[in-house]
Amino acid sequence: MVDMGLPRRTTGLVLAAFLLCGLVTAPATAATAFKVLQLNLCNSGVAGCYQGGLAVGEAVTMIQRRVPDVVSVNEVCLSDLPRLTAAVGATAEYRFAFARRKSTDSNIECTDGRGAYGSGIIVKEGIRTSGNGTYTAQDSGNEVRAWACALSDVRGFTACTTHLSTTGTTALAQCRELVPATVLSYDPTGSATTRHVVVGDLNLKYSPGSATNAQNCVPSGWFRKGDGDVQHVIARTLTFVSTQVYAMSRTDHPAFVVNYTF
Repeated sequence: MVDMGLPRRTTGLVLAAFLLCGLVTAPATAATAFKVLQLNLCNSGVAGCYQGGLAVGEAVTMIQRRVPDVVSVNEVCLSDLPRLTAAVGATAEYRFAFARRKSTDSNIECTDGRGAYGSGIIVKEGIRTSGNGTYTAQDSGNEVRAWACALSDVRGFTACTTHLSTTGTTALAQCRELVPATVLSYDPTGSATTRHVVVGDLNLKYSPGSATNAQNCVPSGWFRKGDGDVQHVIARTLTFVSTQVYAMSRTDHPAFVVNYTF
């Protein structure tokens, strides 16, 4: 007589396995890494920290090693941006913030015919729309401080760069002018879930109790990460992972990296 127990037992195990599989939930889509790099290259040719343009080559190497999704670069010439953008990637694009000279109402120029002076925002996945402008609040100096913002082409996040006044109260007023109203104006969806990063040399430090504390620029629902000095990233709807600070020998500011998940 054929023993029918084994087939029945095997069938039961297969059925149990089948039922168990029905209880397993498919894993959620994994979060993707999102990296922001902040640089100040002191490349106008006027300041004492200028080193003959060598900071641009050092920045290219830093970009290639860190592989950022967004790069903010302050104190550069417009002619530096194509080289820096190419280092970010083949699809990368930039927008420039033109610093202005108050006395002549014209762009500030770098030395040796290297073009306009200011800051750039570079987005690895390309730019759908962008804009730039200057602040209503300005200090008594001759430089009119500026900003530039871009809406990314693929994932639809916004990224802005700026280099604020060296007068603390003016810098804070400029920062509050940029964040959140100007930044949010580049999000066509108006969604509370859109990712935003504001990156730059804010000339403000994290100093609890101070009237010019960098944290005083951070709106509700946003958060800030800094390099321990004046460079910061203010973000919304991203998950913070870590920061790194890397020494730079051809400029007076370190490279500052903030890692998030998107």
